[in-house]
Amino acid sequence: MLTVRQGIMLSAIIDKMDLKVTDPKGTQAEVGADLMMQFVRRIHRAGDEIYAFVADVRKISPEEAAETNLIEFLKELVAGQPDILRFFASAVKSAGLE
Repeated sequence: MLTVRQGIMLSAIIDKMDLKVTDPKGTQAEVGADLMMQFVRRIHRAGDEIYAFVADVRKISPEEAAETNLIEFLKELVAGQPDILRFFASAVKSAGLE
């Protein structure tokens, strides 16, 4: 379950990293790949916020979160919390980008 707090945390991360759909007419795979590249290039901008988000989701300290395997966490997040996918789909839809 994606909590309100976690949704706000995700919003802050997206805002701080300045993630944007650059080609709304691209395929889902192209848009996803572009957003992933932006995420990788800009992850340093939201380090503290990401540590806090991982800590909140996993119920661990931010220090422990900093040592979490990022790829495994992202896989778990998408597989284990379909609410997050709905959160992003809703954000894209409300922005008129679908």
